[in-house]
Parts: sequence; C-alpha cells; structure tokens
Amino acid sequence: MRSARLVAVLVIVLGVFAGVLAWRLIPFPSRGATSTIAHGENGRVGYVVTGAGATLSPSPGDTGQEIAANLIFPVTGEAAGGYEVLDNCNRAGWIAVDQVDPGFVPSSRSQDMEGSVFVIDAGHGAPDLGAVGPSGLTEAEVNIDVSSRVIELLYSARDVDWVSGAVTAGSTYQAAAAAIPTRSLDGPNAGDYELGLTFRAELGNAVEATALVSIHHNTEPTADTEGPGTGAFVSANNEQSPRLGGLLVDELRRSFEGFDADWVGGESSLTARVEEDGDDYYTLLAISEVPAAIIEGAYISNPSEEALIMTDAFRQAYAEGVYRALVRFVVTDDNPIPAPEPELYEVEAPPRSMDDCITPA
Repeated sequence: MRSARLVAVLVIVLGVFAGVLAWRLIPFPSRGATSTIAHGENGRVGYVVTGAGATLSPSPGDTGQEIAANLIFPVTGEAAGGYEVLDNCNRAGWIAVDQVDPGFVPSSRSQDMEGSVFVIDAGHGAPDLGAVGPSGLTEAEVNIDVSSRVIELLYSARDVDWVSGAVTAGSTYQAAAAAIPTRSLDGPNAGDYELGLTFRAELGNAVEATALVSIHHNTEPTADTEGPGTGAFVSANNEQSPRLGGLLVDELRRSFEGFDADWVGGESSLTARVEEDGDDYYTLLAISEVPAAIIEGAYISNPSEEALIMTDAFRQAYAEGVYRALVRFVVTDDNPIPAPEPELYEVEAPPRSMDDCITPA
C-alpha cells in the first residue's frame, strides 16, 4: 500500500515538474521581441533574425563581417545553404542558414487578424534622431517604444471596447499571424541604429504585409487646433494606403482626446505628396508594394504635447490607437477620411547617402 502511494506521489511530482518545464519552454515574447506568432506547414521564411556571431557576406563564398545579434533582415532569396537578404543599409547580402532564426509568415492569408501580417516601423534611428522636443526628447527613442507596444498588442488575442476605445486581453480578435518590427528593443544599442528607407519598405514587401505602419511624431505645426493634430502621409498610388492612413488618424485622435494639451496641427489629416512624374515623394511609400502609411501621432516640438509624449499613458494610448486601426483595416470596410488629392511636392531635399551607414557589430 505504501509503495502504491509512493508511486502516486512520484507521478504527481513528475507531472508538475513536466508542466513547469513545458511552461518555461514556451517562447513568450517580451516587448520588442522579434519572433513570429504563427508557424505551420503553410508558412515560408519572409525574414530572418541574426544570432550571436553571425557573419554577413556580399554573396556565398565571399569574406564577410561579423554582425550583431537580433538584427532583422528581409529575405529576398535562398542560395548555397543560406538566405539572400537586404541589410539595414540597403545593401544586398548573404547569411548562412545556421546563423539566423527564420521568421515564418503564412503563404496563404485569411481576411481576419489571425491571417494577417504586419510590419511596424519605428521611424528614424541613430544617427538620425528625427525631431527633437524643447526638452531634448528625441523622436527616434519615442518611436521605438511606441512601435514595441504595438507589437506586444498584436502578439495576443484582444477585446476592443469600441465605445471607450479600451483594448484588453480577450478572445474577440486573435493574435496576428506575424508582427514584425523593423528595429527592435532586443537589437544592438536597444534598437537605436540606422535603417535605410528602402530596407523598411522591402521588409514589408518581403513578407507581403497586410499593412506597413511607420510610427512618427511631428514638428513645425501651422495652426492651433481644438483637438489632436494627428496626421498621416499616404500613397497616391496604392488605393488601400489612404484608407489605412485614415483609420490610423481616426483611432489616434480618439486615443488622444482624453488628454489635455495645447494642441497644434497642420492643414489636412491625410497628405499624398508626389513628384512631377506622379511617383510618391516619400521613399518608403514609393517603394512599398503593400498598403503603407506614415503616421505622425503628436507634435513633439510643442512643449505641451512633448510633456504628454514623455508619459507611459500617452505612449500606450498611441499604441492602442494603432492596434484598433489595424483591426478595423482588416475586419471592416471602414473608410473614415476621404483620400486626399495628390499634391506636387518640389522641396529639394536630397536623400541621405547611405555610404557611411554601418551594420551594427
């Protein structure tokens, strides 16, 4: 009888140990994590995340350079036991398959959150700090924080209270198939490094993103406004881009209306700037083959708004606004703001040369 009880106790103890071990082996993503959500027979490798000691070469067989871990590269092809990629400096390269974690995206998509792939781009990155607030707050550091919060929201199933705007854990909207940051807090220098505009767009193209959202904060307002002056730049050549931008503006304004500030803004909610040939002025929008929008949440140059942007509450509200907009983009036909007329933009601002861009090591 005692031996029977002993066996029973051992079974229980082993069961508990196995359960704890299994729990610890589940890859729960932290804020800024780069793993994908969905894997399966249906998936393909759309991007890779570098491991420790990885070497990036111009092509198979060439001498390469050792690079940092947790860099995210879009996959453009496969060759010689490795992946052809585009690095953060817009340069083509090759990396061995055993030096990266593959990022899977589903080959076939359903019209719901569970079948959707999102790329969330944190605008700017050292040495490009973006706009700088009166107290020295840089756009680059805020953008990556907000982007990481959006990624975290997309990792799990959520409920949305469409009256209050509250986003909570739940089961109404499933986790996205994949949520991919262009630069991650897990990356070198906490993700504060340079990314080429071509790289950002090509990551969205490589994974055939449902939507690409570039997170920004604005400067140089032209008017005082009664409410948040949130705006978005959208493509004049992708019919879904204005709808995506309109939903982002609509939901971010809803998120920000609960905060008190001396709001400032611009002339329009949505802007589509083009060159003389009709191509989109902004490189990210011009190269993107998927619906994309550049969202300017608040004016970091405005002391009143900069003070809000410093707070966790405001940054979380920004992230939840983006999340709600993406849900609406996927599961509804909502189009809250009419598409803008393209405007010729002839500001002579040569693009930054990437000749001195460095892939972190």
